[in-house]
Amino acid sequence: MIFFLWFIFSQFETKADLAKAFINKKLTIGDPFEILIEVSIPANKNISEPFIDSIEPFAIIEQKHKIIQEKGKAKHSYHLRVSAFNIGELKFPPVKFLLREGSKTDTIQTNPVDIKITGTLPEGMKDINDIKEMIDFPNPLPAIILIIVFCAGVIAFLGINFYKKLKQKRILTEEKIPCWTRALNAIDSLLKEDFINKGMIKKFYYTLTDILKRYLEERFQFPAVEQTTTEIFHSMKSLKIPLREDFQHIFSYADMVKYAKFIPPQDATDSIVNKAKELILKTVPEDKGEKK
Repeated sequence: MIFFLWFIFSQFETKADLAKAFINKKLTIGDPFEILIEVSIPANKNISEPFIDSIEPFAIIEQKHKIIQEKGKAKHSYHLRVSAFNIGELKFPPVKFLLREGSKTDTIQTNPVDIKITGTLPEGMKDINDIKEMIDFPNPLPAIILIIVFCAGVIAFLGINFYKKLKQKRILTEEKIPCWTRALNAIDSLLKEDFINKGMIKKFYYTLTDILKRYLEERFQFPAVEQTTTEIFHSMKSLKIPLREDFQHIFSYADMVKYAKFIPPQDATDSIVNKAKELILKTVPEDKGEKK
């Protein structure tokens, strides 16, 4: 059994490191540095472009990719040129990849990389001077300023209260509409945007999966919006939610479009949209009597 597990996990190797030239180098905010990533997978598997769930406080300036084929394996080397916009002991987040073989999709990721960023004052800048004593103005200017500040505070207070009441009223109105009805209406609105014909295929699939995630989160009470495709499937399985395999198929198909440069034919997209609507209708509570 141990040998079998070792054999499975040895098929995939991922590693991320700070380039040697920057290991002992003092890095400050905005300084570019380099992250080296190596991914080794079986040659018969397709791999997506790298993606990161949340990259803040980093920014990728440049990315280079090289592939070496040897002994049934494909070794992918990625050279990332990165800058940081915060100071302290930081961690460059794990870089993820989608692997596809037939209809099966897996997610692999690298290790995080520890990076220390220090702050620095621009040359010639001095420390902040001590605060000087208050000057006693023999004129009404302070009183005028206080009145202006007071009036601005009152206006801001009234404006915030009005906004909160308006927002609460809108939320209450939305809550009266069932989540499945809102999801179906959102899909209809998405189709009217005509993203497909505008060449915005990724935005179409991002929006479609976001609609489904929000529906699942509100309908079955689990944090679907924050979860990956694999995590959503496990949550649905533990909650014994019906049709979870069908939902997973839609999310996995959409992941290939969003992350792997896969452009689906129009009839396949139409089928995915119709399937999404069908799954929403099939998961409407029985006692609501709104299934079509």
